[in-house]
Amino acid sequence: MWKIKWIDIELTSFCNIHCEGCFREISKYADNILNKQMLSLETIQEKFKKEDFPGCEIINFCGSVDEPTSHPQFFDIIKHFAEWNVHINIATNGSLRTIKWWTELAGILPKSHSVTWGIDGVDETSEIYRRGSKFKIVEKNYRAFIKAGGRAKWQFIVFDHNKHQEQEVKIKALDEGFKNVTYIYSHREEVKNPKIKHTQLPPAPKREDKPKPPKPMPPNPEKQGYRIVSDQLVLQNQETKNIECKYKAQNRIFVNHMGNVIPCCHLNSEMLEYTAGREENSQFTDILNSNAGELAVNLKYNSIHEVMEGDVWKDIADTWPTDKPVEKCWKTCKKRKHDVFIKESL
Repeated sequence: MWKIKWIDIELTSFCNIHCEGCFREISKYADNILNKQMLSLETIQEKFKKEDFPGCEIINFCGSVDEPTSHPQFFDIIKHFAEWNVHINIATNGSLRTIKWWTELAGILPKSHSVTWGIDGVDETSEIYRRGSKFKIVEKNYRAFIKAGGRAKWQFIVFDHNKHQEQEVKIKALDEGFKNVTYIYSHREEVKNPKIKHTQLPPAPKREDKPKPPKPMPPNPEKQGYRIVSDQLVLQNQETKNIECKYKAQNRIFVNHMGNVIPCCHLNSEMLEYTAGREENSQFTDILNSNAGELAVNLKYNSIHEVMEGDVWKDIADTWPTDKPVEKCWKTCKKRKHDVFIKESL
């Protein structure tokens, strides 16, 4: 099992906006669990002790469903981790709290920190995807934070409706004092029914590709490492190749707002639906059910290291070199359907 260098923490189940494509918006089980629970300061102080994580380098407040600044004890949580001598990152939509609050946060954060502001436009265009966010409030908040000495980064998710502002973002971010801009070329579907009109770019011409002829069938394909699937030849090791787990490669783990310790953020949606009472089983939930369920991965009953060394994590990893790996692992770390991140320093 991997050593821990990077911990993602989802502090709460609360968020003030409604991004299309978020678990909050697409899961039919979301109402059962969201806006109800958060990690307590006491749990964090008890389960996250500096001496237990000697190799930790990054604490990242970036969950699947939360706005971390919604936590009422956020300053005390930051003070707890500020003593660890690690880099602290906070991912925020920036539209909560006040100028005074953001000014105070800049004074509490350690020298090695960054706040990543998710802003998908240089004006109210950002509100198309980040529904419920108010650009003018975000603008006032990041200006107060930067003025007070905070280190800010701008994250821009590129869609068809905002890609005409890609260069404007860089100019505005530089003028406002951001340290860099990260562009995310997302696999998310385009936002439906945008409220703001913009200039459409002409579509790229379609290339007419000639269909490739099928490969000839070799004699005795099974003996040569092939098998036939839907009249197609498939190498046996093509589907049994080890999954390259992104989080394992980064020595990174994920803790959600219920205190469940799971290998990555990608599995969090399944973990949340499992807790919410999803009726349909998946391979991931079968593994949980065969290992005492949520009791096996929750901080109420285990330390983080006990979870990582336990049967749930082992059973997940054991599926990777097989013909039936956990589906979420296959989709995200075998097919590599990741967002593309391009960071530009300013």
